Amino acid sequence: MKTTPPANGLSVRANRCLAKAGIAIDKAALLHLLQTGQLFPFHWPAAYGSKTHQEVCRWAGVDPHTLPQRVPAGPFTIFPDIGLSYRAWRCLRRADIPTTKEAVRHALRTGALCPGRRPGSYGKTTHAELCRWAGPDAKGTLTG
Repeated sequence: MKTTPPANGLSVRANRCLAKAGIAIDKAALLHLLQTGQLFPFHWPAAYGSKTHQEVCRWAGVDPHTLPQRVPAGPFTIFPDIGLSYRAWRCLRRADIPTTKEAVRHALRTGALCPGRRPGSYGKTTHAELCRWAGPDAKGTLTG
């Protein structure tokens, strides 16, 4: 079954992408986001790529080559070199667990880190890595 494109002139994919990110599908609002550099391909929202960007720019009436091309300064966190893989660090960050050994030990003991259950993409391999990194008294269990 084919879906019909919405009446605003954007494709179904562009509408879905903007709606999931909570962006109002309004030309003035999109123009502001584009001109301030808050909306650009491969950054945010997740499925907002170059083709969707070109379509949104065309729809908003702006030339994509005149928009800011660099990543705006913002609350970006740089991946620290603390002995963890990017996947393990990101799992801790998504679960709002500080990247200290004491905090990881506490999360393992209380069940805040449970392979296959929480947080997302936290499996047995990442669990084993965090147990090794946190030290010998990390009492994480492999339930799942």
